[in-house]
Amino acid sequence: MTTVNGTSSTTNAASNTNTTANAISNELGKDDFLKLLVAQLKNQDPMSPMDNSQFVAQLAQFSSLEQMNNMVKAVDELKTSMTALYGQSLLTQGAAMIGKEAVGINSGGEEVSGRINSVKMVDNVLKVMVGDTLLDMDDISEIKE
Repeated sequence: MTTVNGTSSTTNAASNTNTTANAISNELGKDDFLKLLVAQLKNQDPMSPMDNSQFVAQLAQFSSLEQMNNMVKAVDELKTSMTALYGQSLLTQGAAMIGKEAVGINSGGEEVSGRINSVKMVDNVLKVMVGDTLLDMDDISEIKE
């Protein structure tokens, strides 16, 4: 009986094309997976074709991977939204302190006291203007009417 092997030139050409495309994007996408699957089906040995359970397992694995990628994107979007909401919440809390007396410690370690004139967000950190000194909210030790 004669043994039939897959053509290595076709497999190598497909492999080189995918390698070049992946070097640009540095990740396998949906289209790449489907191209590899079709190439695998085209080049399989007709005397011992791919087992159906292997084929279904590969499709299920691809589907799971696609869902995980979608979930990662959704979590990233949620993180961005939550970060923005957190910043807005801090700014709203800071606005409620405008006009109140505050005591805090400046960057030199000296106590500063005075009326809160303004608040602002700098890199998602609430800053409070006490008199002429800009303090982090974490450096405020006391707030009173």
